[in-house]
Amino acid sequence: MTASALRYMRPLVRAASFVAPAATGRLAFRLFCTPPRRPKRNGNGKPVETAAAARLRHASARAIPFPCGSVQAYVFEPDAAVPAGTVLLVHGWTGDAATMTGFVEPLLAKGFRVVAFDLPGHGASTGRELNIPLGVASLAAVARVFGPLHAIVTHSFGGAIALAALADSVRGQPAVSAGRLVLIAAPSSISEITRRFGATLGLGRRGQAALERRIHVVAGSPVEVFEGPLQLEAIGLRTLVIHDRNDRELGFHHAQALADAGSFVRLEATEGLGHRRILKARPVAEKVARFVAAG
Repeated sequence: MTASALRYMRPLVRAASFVAPAATGRLAFRLFCTPPRRPKRNGNGKPVETAAAARLRHASARAIPFPCGSVQAYVFEPDAAVPAGTVLLVHGWTGDAATMTGFVEPLLAKGFRVVAFDLPGHGASTGRELNIPLGVASLAAVARVFGPLHAIVTHSFGGAIALAALADSVRGQPAVSAGRLVLIAAPSSISEITRRFGATLGLGRRGQAALERRIHVVAGSPVEVFEGPLQLEAIGLRTLVIHDRNDRELGFHHAQALADAGSFVRLEATEGLGHRRILKARPVAEKVARFVAAG
């Protein structure tokens, strides 16, 4: 649902938050977890293959089952007989594996096997919803098949999922480990995003509290557990944070908060690439490959 549509619903939602906060909180949670599907089609109604999607044709496709369905994975093999390791690419909200393919060539050139996959509710994977527990379960399933992981490279909400998986923040999920982590345009605070969503939707105080209780029930932990700097500090993993200073979807303060987690985090700022164009910038992809390959 678009931000304009959410704002249109605000008066009704605000009233419902006061009268029936629990039901409103459950509805808000479902909206919060449902990414819009936007099929790309040309004037003849046929799907349009983007340059990024075309790169997936060079990969081996494999469906990976996980407890809530299956996710579509794409495996790129290097020329080297023995790969230097496996790098997992995790896209963001409303993205898909194709949006991460700009990182494939530089990583293959360093000798790595590269695995990208569509998160639940995205691309060719099953489901209509995505939240952190679903994302962690799917990431853990992919890691179990293709691990051990040398590195995980993420964008946006994919960073929050990877942090939760590495920090073991979702109870009952298999442990995930990696040697390095890259967070591109990642959120530092799920609490902040939840509050911003609630304000856009028009949730009152009672409705917002009900939404956060629902998150607690589904995730098994309160939303505060998923604060990025706390998870990053607990992991202590060598991490590269890349963020554009003019990111309008997630402000640069998110990157600064993540960088403050410890000296093991390196922050690199870009200019003029925004939240999504940053994935298409060749210098960014090469910087990621160098960090992943560094001794």
